[in-house]
Formats: sequence, C-alpha cells, structure tokens
Amino acid sequence: ALLFAASSGGVSGYGIHLALLRPGLRNELEDLFMSDVSLSNQSQYVFWDEPQISDSQIFVTANFVWGPDESHYEPHRFIISAYLRKPSSMVDDRYYYLEDRYMTIRKYDIDNQADILKSERPEILGRLKRIQADN
Repeated sequence: ALLFAASSGGVSGYGIHLALLRPGLRNELEDLFMSDVSLSNQSQYVFWDEPQISDSQIFVTANFVWGPDESHYEPHRFIISAYLRKPSSMVDDRYYYLEDRYMTIRKYDIDNQADILKSERPEILGRLKRIQADN
C-alpha cells in the first residue's frame, strides 16, 4: 500500500487528507482507511509496529486543538487518534478503523520540533492494550 497525502491551499493553516491506497479492481485504487483521515498542517502521523497489539502496523495521528487565548503557532493540546487494521463482517478484507481517540493533557510546541507521538506513545499503547483486554 502507498500512503498518499494531499494538501489544500493555505498560508498559515491548511488541511491534509490522507489515504492508504492499494490496487483495487481493474484500474481503481482502494483506500484502506474506512473513515476520513484529515489533519491540519499542525499535525503528525506515523505507523508503528506493535505485534502484541496488532499483526498489522498501527496508524497514529496527532492533530492540534485550539484553546482559549492561543494563537496559531504556539503550544497546543492535540487529539490523538489510533487506527487498527481489523476484519469486519460487512466487508471481505481488513481495513483501518478508528480504535481510540483522546486529547492530550500536555501542550506541545510543534514549531520547536516537539515529537508528540513519541511523547504520548506510552499512553497510546496503554490505552490500546486496555481496549483489547476489555474486548
């Protein structure tokens, strides 16, 4: 599969739409993300290998949230979303579905190269493990 990112126009803020594409029927491309994955230009995303949680890579995003008295380019809290590739009785193959989402307690300064996902990794993986234990 190929991770494809398309950015909308903008100067200080713009959107990024992501698709995980693979060959489909005939000349078509099939998106493995079952829900819309759109982020802002103040975001991060990554694939992680975590075999104890998923036999496929986990896709994780961090997207900024406006808070009171915050300007565009300063520390923000972030919405963390974790997607797992799972089977469904509704389709024949496995696709990526949103498995968990939360907002960070801490503010991160992405303009100073804060690695939000690395910092939040223990929380993200802990939450995914708790979800698996409950299922």
